[in-house]
Amino acid sequence: MPWLYYQSVASTILTDESITTTYTFPDSVLGLAASVFDPDGSFLGYRRATGGLLQLCKSSDAFMDAAYVFGTTYEHTVSGRLLFLES
Repeated sequence: MPWLYYQSVASTILTDESITTTYTFPDSVLGLAASVFDPDGSFLGYRRATGGLLQLCKSSDAFMDAAYVFGTTYEHTVSGRLLFLES
């Protein structure tokens, strides 16, 4: 989720308490799933997006799964060469 930036009236907006609605998620974890296909395009099913399924560069499961915790700032920057499979 992108952060919001205010240029001129930030203090007024950030201290305004007139909106009383709150949003919560059970356990604060977003339950995302992904469709999985083999290289030939056959559908293999759905898998939970946790455990680094969507990250190109691997790290610990705890670090990668932090991306799916509601309200968490998450950034993972990696540089290198990508090789793509060609059929």
